[in-house]
Amino acid sequence: MLTSILAAFVLLVTFTTLAGGQGEKGLAKSFPWQFRLAAKLRTPVLVFIVVPLSFIMWLRMQAKRTLKLLRHPSKESVAAQHAQAVALLVAQLEAWNKAGRKGKLRTARPNWAAMSTKLASNKEGCHLVSISHLNNILEVDVEKMTLKAEPSVTFGECTDVLLPLGLALQTHVEMESITLGGCALGFGIETNSHRVGLFQESAVEYEIVDSYGVMRTVNKTNDPELFYALPWSYGTLGFCTAITLKLVPTKPFVRLQYEPTSSPEELERRLTEYTKMTNPPEFLEATAFTPTQAVIQAGW
Repeated sequence: MLTSILAAFVLLVTFTTLAGGQGEKGLAKSFPWQFRLAAKLRTPVLVFIVVPLSFIMWLRMQAKRTLKLLRHPSKESVAAQHAQAVALLVAQLEAWNKAGRKGKLRTARPNWAAMSTKLASNKEGCHLVSISHLNNILEVDVEKMTLKAEPSVTFGECTDVLLPLGLALQTHVEMESITLGGCALGFGIETNSHRVGLFQESAVEYEIVDSYGVMRTVNKTNDPELFYALPWSYGTLGFCTAITLKLVPTKPFVRLQYEPTSSPEELERRLTEYTKMTNPPEFLEATAFTPTQAVIQAGW
């Protein structure tokens, strides 16, 4: 029985390798043999290793999110946990200062866990600061329509909390594992709104700790220069410990309208017309299938 299972598995891997490795024929011989071998085996590696591991990590993430939802800590408890988490960060920075500020400050988050195309770490010789413990939603203010959360909170976790309340982030990235802090202080431009702008423009206030371990609350009133410099700063101005974001009400359904276009000029013209409507769509994007053929998706 075991022999039959192993034989079937070997045949399946062989078939997958042969079927998925056709693209390797187009690789020039100038590529190293290791690269060409990796290209040949990429399909079985993806099918039998990467996808199962990704599914296991997804299950782990879902379990953590479910456990978070089951807990209902009081506001006082959440505030106390946040203060303790910030104190741990400040202690790490104070220790770095006392040691002579040796090495550049970087977060301890590994490259594989970040949205990066780099496989190797570029943090050797740096002083790594742990911020993964800053991962709680601190407050949802329904009256002010704002959410205050720590930077390691993901968009998926925001959805879990906000959707039952009929709320959503003003600009919401579709990938669940992206963190609020990374999107706000990094290059968060993938998802944006023609009505309200980039994700960073939904930020109302930041709470940061600078390299000396001093915590600062920054908004456009008390420090407009720093407030507008923080987006896209990649953490060079300080470690974010909390961020307050604008919310919007959600609807039970979205009416989606598809409109095909047959030229780039028509696509540009129709997208512009949609944005200038009296009641413009909340959701507006287009998918290009050929250099001339595209489909506009507009949602209200």
